[in-house]
Amino acid sequence: MEESMFTAGHGILPLEVPADAAGSYILQTLVNCSGAGSDECNLQSSSQMKLVGPVRDIIIRPARHAYRPGDTVSFWVLALDHDLQIAAGVIGSVSVRDPAGTKVALWDQVPLDEGVKPFSLPLSDRATLGRWRLQVEVDAMEFSVEVDVSAVGSGFGLPDIAAAEEHYVELRFGREMRRRYKPGLPFIGKVEAMSTERSVRVRVKVYDNTTSIYSQDIEISQGEGTFIVPAILADSDVIALQAELVSVEGKEIESHYVLAREPIHKWNSSSDCYLLIEGVEHTLQPDEDAHVAILSTCPCERDLHYVITTDGRVTDWAQRRYEDPVPPTTAAPANKNGDGAAICQLNFSFSVRSVMAPVSQLLVYYVTAQGEPVSDVISFDVKLLQRQVYVNLEEREFWYPNQALDVEIVAEHSSLVCLIGGRSGNGNDVRFDPRISDDRSSSLETGEVDFLQAGVSFFQRQCIRRGDSNMFAVSYRQRGSGAGPANRRRPQESLVGGEPFDMLWLWKCFNYSSEIAASGMTLFAPDEAGKWSLWALTLASSGLRFSSPVTVNVFRPLQAEFRLPSSLRVGESLEVDVKIGNNINSCMDVTALLALSEGAQFLTNGLLYVTERLRLGPHGATSLVVKILVSSPGLKNMTVEVNGYTSASCDVAGATYSNESLAGAVVRSATVLVRPEGLVRTDTESAYFCANENMVISTASNFKYDWLNAPRNRAALVFELRSSTGGPAHLALSDTRYPTDRMYQLAIGDSENSASWIGRGKHGYGVQLASVTTPGVLTQNQWRTFWISWERNIISFGEGTTPHNRTLLKWRMDKKMKVQHVGFASSWGTTAEFRIWNYNDEAGFSQVLHLDIPRSVVPGSESGSLLVTGGLALPSPHHLRRESSSLQGAIAALTPLLLLEHLGPKANETLRQETLTSLPGHIQSVLSFRNADNSFSEHHLLSSHTATVAILEALAKTQSFFSVDPDLVQEVKRWIQLRQEDEGSFTPLPADVKINNDNPTLRVFNVTSSEFLRFEHTVEITAETVIILCEVGIENEVDAETVTKAQNYLENNAGHVKLSSGIAALALALILVKSNKAQLSLAALKNASTTEEGDFGWPHPIPRRDAADWLYEAETGRTLKDPILTTAEDFKASIYALSAFCLMEDLKSAEAVARYLFYRSHMLDKHSELIYPSVKAFAKFSSLAYDKHRALTVSLATSGMELTDTLELKSEHSQQALHLPSLPTKVFVYATGAGCATIQGHTRYSTYAAIGQTPLLELWSKVLQEIIADRSSVEEIEGKLPMLKIKTCFRWKNKYPSGVLRLEISLFSGYELFSVSSMPSDADGNISDLQHGSHANHLWFVFANVTSKCPICVQYIIRSAYVISSLRPAFARVYPAAREDLAAETFFHSPAGSELLMGITEDDLITWFGKNDTRNTTHFDNQSECKHNYATSTADTLLTTLTSQTTTDDYNFETTSPFTATPDVNPLDELSVTTYTINVDNNSIFNNITKPVNQMIANRTHSQINKTTNTSRPTPTKATRINKTAPHIINTMKLNRTNMIAVITKSKIILNRKSENTTKTTFAKTTVVQKASHLKGSKMKSLKNKTKYSVPRNVTVIKANITSKVNRSEVADDQQMITQAPTATTVPIVHHEIKHINTEIHQVPVEYLNESKTDADDEQEKPSTFLPDNKDNKFLVLDKDALWGMLKEVVHDELDKKEKSKEADGRKLRNQGFT
Repeated sequence: MEESMFTAGHGILPLEVPADAAGSYILQTLVNCSGAGSDECNLQSSSQMKLVGPVRDIIIRPARHAYRPGDTVSFWVLALDHDLQIAAGVIGSVSVRDPAGTKVALWDQVPLDEGVKPFSLPLSDRATLGRWRLQVEVDAMEFSVEVDVSAVGSGFGLPDIAAAEEHYVELRFGREMRRRYKPGLPFIGKVEAMSTERSVRVRVKVYDNTTSIYSQDIEISQGEGTFIVPAILADSDVIALQAELVSVEGKEIESHYVLAREPIHKWNSSSDCYLLIEGVEHTLQPDEDAHVAILSTCPCERDLHYVITTDGRVTDWAQRRYEDPVPPTTAAPANKNGDGAAICQLNFSFSVRSVMAPVSQLLVYYVTAQGEPVSDVISFDVKLLQRQVYVNLEEREFWYPNQALDVEIVAEHSSLVCLIGGRSGNGNDVRFDPRISDDRSSSLETGEVDFLQAGVSFFQRQCIRRGDSNMFAVSYRQRGSGAGPANRRRPQESLVGGEPFDMLWLWKCFNYSSEIAASGMTLFAPDEAGKWSLWALTLASSGLRFSSPVTVNVFRPLQAEFRLPSSLRVGESLEVDVKIGNNINSCMDVTALLALSEGAQFLTNGLLYVTERLRLGPHGATSLVVKILVSSPGLKNMTVEVNGYTSASCDVAGATYSNESLAGAVVRSATVLVRPEGLVRTDTESAYFCANENMVISTASNFKYDWLNAPRNRAALVFELRSSTGGPAHLALSDTRYPTDRMYQLAIGDSENSASWIGRGKHGYGVQLASVTTPGVLTQNQWRTFWISWERNIISFGEGTTPHNRTLLKWRMDKKMKVQHVGFASSWGTTAEFRIWNYNDEAGFSQVLHLDIPRSVVPGSESGSLLVTGGLALPSPHHLRRESSSLQGAIAALTPLLLLEHLGPKANETLRQETLTSLPGHIQSVLSFRNADNSFSEHHLLSSHTATVAILEALAKTQSFFSVDPDLVQEVKRWIQLRQEDEGSFTPLPADVKINNDNPTLRVFNVTSSEFLRFEHTVEITAETVIILCEVGIENEVDAETVTKAQNYLENNAGHVKLSSGIAALALALILVKSNKAQLSLAALKNASTTEEGDFGWPHPIPRRDAADWLYEAETGRTLKDPILTTAEDFKASIYALSAFCLMEDLKSAEAVARYLFYRSHMLDKHSELIYPSVKAFAKFSSLAYDKHRALTVSLATSGMELTDTLELKSEHSQQALHLPSLPTKVFVYATGAGCATIQGHTRYSTYAAIGQTPLLELWSKVLQEIIADRSSVEEIEGKLPMLKIKTCFRWKNKYPSGVLRLEISLFSGYELFSVSSMPSDADGNISDLQHGSHANHLWFVFANVTSKCPICVQYIIRSAYVISSLRPAFARVYPAAREDLAAETFFHSPAGSELLMGITEDDLITWFGKNDTRNTTHFDNQSECKHNYATSTADTLLTTLTSQTTTDDYNFETTSPFTATPDVNPLDELSVTTYTINVDNNSIFNNITKPVNQMIANRTHSQINKTTNTSRPTPTKATRINKTAPHIINTMKLNRTNMIAVITKSKIILNRKSENTTKTTFAKTTVVQKASHLKGSKMKSLKNKTKYSVPRNVTVIKANITSKVNRSEVADDQQMITQAPTATTVPIVHHEIKHINTEIHQVPVEYLNESKTDADDEQEKPSTFLPDNKDNKFLVLDKDALWGMLKEVVHDELDKKEKSKEADGRKLRNQGFT
């Protein structure tokens, strides 16, 4: 683009900008060019030029500037063009960014030409604290406003009753006032005031260093005042301006307060000529004529240029040539004093335009003969006030809350009018906006500062003589960049009158009409008392205008306020302080009604309500304190209704109440979340069944029938058929399970899918008895429904689900032929899939659900429910509504989106609304874990590949329901791609710790090396990445290349993967990318996941028995149920397998996996990381297996017949929920008809059974100090609970880095975090990488890569603003971030005598801690001892590794404390141990090895016992030091997973007391027998009394790897097991096979063990449970014959009782119609 013109002297060069131009350009100017080249031009210049879009400014107005987490951010957006009209044809992007800069909400492609647009975003309850940014982007331009999110917030807080009225004055120097002075010239400035007073007097002083050189008083009544310093003769580089408050409303102030101070820098210039602009220091308004005086220290015979710029745009310009006639008033008399003062003055006027708002710069300059510019620039404010626009209210002293306001509005007709009402956070007049910074950076190049501030460029040409020659060179100098003003501009909201309201009460927009002009509008006053402002914004032909604000004083005669904590726990009592205030100048009689919702009561009367009457004096106030008790969980509401009646006198006797004297009424309401006490556990038992449905698949390898038994009570079948090619399918009706010449066959879709026929014989070319033309009867890969019937010896075939309807074929069958079997097949080269429906009302499915609760349940906390669903039910809402601050919890919270996507229009409306309402908060929680490199993890120092991949999928899935920044999704994907190795793999990061403990596959393949595990983990992560990238979508070549490289890696390593999760993930990934090896990987998956019985399952070579089944095994002949066992690894692998089979549309295989998973859905109760992938896989299967012909009748009954019901399940029926009247119970399920359904039994209960010590972690927490409030303080007077200093410690017990650990604390109710008083460190003084957060009474710490074995402790202080009694214990837990199920947990409380124990009974303490004490038995106080212990040689320590195993988790250990050693324990005798364990516990798998020390039997052998039977107390023998080099042999038995038990049989172990270099280990000499929890009756009680145990005092218990021989090189650090014998002694070991109690009776004689006990033992012995019977100071040990007899007798008694009970229940069921 080029333009040229001729001008003489001066002129303007117009340049037309193309309509499609955008962005930044270079503007080049060439002057006096004699040739074509630019080198021949006298003057040339270039400057940056940015082409602005159609938008001049965007007003972003939030409802408040301060929010709390959980609030809803509301804001309005108004786009204006350069004429300050509504921008036309503008589309923008509106977003909200959190403090980290992440877009947590996005509204894209928003039309902004429709006037004011409202937006809102609910904040998460755990929203990140800090400054959030509301941002609008239009044509590469950004406009933003910040809001604060803090724990305190602004909002409508609890005002103090009868608080004194606030008075204040704030001063500052004008923002646009010049900050430089020119020596010898006047200085004009402005002082702005914000005040509650009508007028103030301010004294402005000028200081040169510390000397005051000038002083002037100014009166300020309209918010601002100007002052003039006649001439500043100082020569200092910096002088100071100071503003002092002298008087308020004419009243002198004794002490003058300095409220503003400003440095003023000296103007430095090489020229002796100065210009100074005066006259625009005050705020200007549009259409006003501004008169400017220009002072000059040099003669005024110059050509002056005037330029007005606004935001870098020239809004006006002019020039005055010296030759132009000068009006007589423009010239000032010259000053000939030679002191540098002004010698002339020129006057200049310009018209103020609205486009000059809010701030513009006036630049005046001229150029000397030498080419040097002399200039001055001044900024001036333009406020868009217009007298023609105003808002009027009735003149009243005050208004009541919500009172109707009649508003008169005057504006231009047809203009857009917005009424805006608001106030500052303090409820008084608006103060200065603290968000606008007054910082200004002064330019060092003062010669160019004028041009820089004005945002223009000036170019000059200089001629320079070179030496003594006559040659001249031309140089150019550019002043200013033309890129815009250098000073900091205000935020865009300053266009809205510059009113920094912290809180808006009203923003209402409408088109101004004659009707509104005539009658006005009716508004309602704000809810809250205070001083509010109301003003109007208009958009008319003249542009944007504002009216002057009017004040709305809201007065409340009667005030009532109270607060409730965020949460309480069941059983706690809360004191509620209801503050009631009388704000009028007369007495007031007050009646107060307080009401509670169900589940809470007032302690004074035990009711849901209480009433009070009282009298308040003039401007009096009181506190009404009530105490409430919460008794059930849920949201509880408290409502306070207060009515006040004016009283003619303050005499109580004459009090009367009438509506005529009603002065005011206040209704206040608040809610508190009541949580169950203790730990809330949920147990699930599930069943997925198909009453009379079968699935048969015919393969393409040969024409072979799959046979099913024909229905017994019905001569018909309904089946669905899907053919892979649309080719023929075959059915056979036969009396045998193989093809014969006697059978009849039906061919469907023969002759290229054009005909169907009935024939006889086993050959397809046999005679066709009947045929019909059926074009397109089969559809490729789509289900079609047919029926076949052989009733009355007539074969009939037709379409649909109703036999004998829409019949296609019929043939009379041979009477001698009895249909016993039905066969299904497909022709050669094709595959077909059949779903067979037998609508049988006499036979079906039956099952019993056992819904139990543990003994440790808190009485009354148990509840149960049944969920019955047709088809496969997705995980129930209780899995999806977990409160968690972790990353895994945040991802799991997005799971309901999968439900909505799967259900579509059928989704429950309540579920839809709840999900979409909470979705923005969940997205914020997820995005809060974003790191600076766009990865995600729990800890900012450790990125997690698995977490990032999972979040990439979740964000992509969210786009269908909530807009997520696509740039963020792309950046996350790019981070993943950059991590790919050259060979195509994705390797795990330090945060991707995978705890592969107890995986039986490791033992099967004998692969325990870390290299193998890392390889397996790499393959799994690579496969997961490919799966997610494929599901998100391949969009470009980079995506395709990434997937291709990963595919090659997976294909090359497919044959080396051994673990279940790797095999399944690899198969799914290769299927998704359509790899040539997909079928091979699928075959490997089927082979690895098929049990010996042919069912789906993962290999577990050691036989498993459910502990409840062995009791009924002998002599009953009953069919035992298979134990429902799995690990997290297997469950995850099954999820991948289900997705793979669904993707292949292999319904039969998928159904087996779905059944496997659903029967193990109790895993989701503990594994939040499995919820999202489980629902995703279940949704795929549910779509594949949708049974639209479902017709089920399900009968339910509980064992006590408290609940009986019959449900009809059709395809259109939704999930049905039933409440269980009592627990524990059994639920009998019987289903008839056809179709599939699921039933889930959920038991929910509270317990205080927390495990503080696990094989990985140990946890301890304690209240260190109670900080009592100062005497006579407000907290002390109101009886507030003390502040608490708490210390929480944990220890990581594995030698490998922990990855990310989360420590979470649920504080006492009403308490919140006050401060973290110390950084966590270990015993070596290493500071741990820590980040922490809090919300309400929840606190969490996140640690990275903990490696120290010594405790890591955090110390923090908490405080409460409430008075709560009967406080339940606080709770802490620590766990690996990705495995919440492996948490160590503990409860803790204040020590005895604490004020926090008020209302606590001994029974409460026993329920919570198992003893009448709050002290924890484990402590970490002595960290130096920890260092010393771990410095000790492991050969000096006896480490006995003992584990237990559950049926649902990878492991769930119960161990004795390995960290607490009791000092000064008596030396041990020689101890010989014989081991034996009875497997009677429901959680046990083996009968000999799976319990901790305190649950193992330790018996002396017969010969050893005889040695001590004659003495009551054996003589202690001298301890012998264990030889470090002595050989040792131990009998090791391999667990189901990678843990090991050491069983020491028939050998002596000499244990010595701990010396300086040894660890003391002492076994109490008692006999230990595991409790038989499933036996009942008097004999069982006798057995229990004889099989108690004593807890060992000092046992070191740690995790160990499987090994048959233990040596120091094979076992890792804290996983070692070292058992040593006396010096030079080889201990003989007898190896025993694993024996089941039902197959072999072990021979152990009945003998007595002497009880060895001292007085010291009596003093130090811990409380024992289940001690053996003590007869004559001897412990009784039963022989196994006697024990076996007892068990058999008890079992037979129990069976007899069950048979009688079953008969009685059967009679009840038959009486109620059950069969």
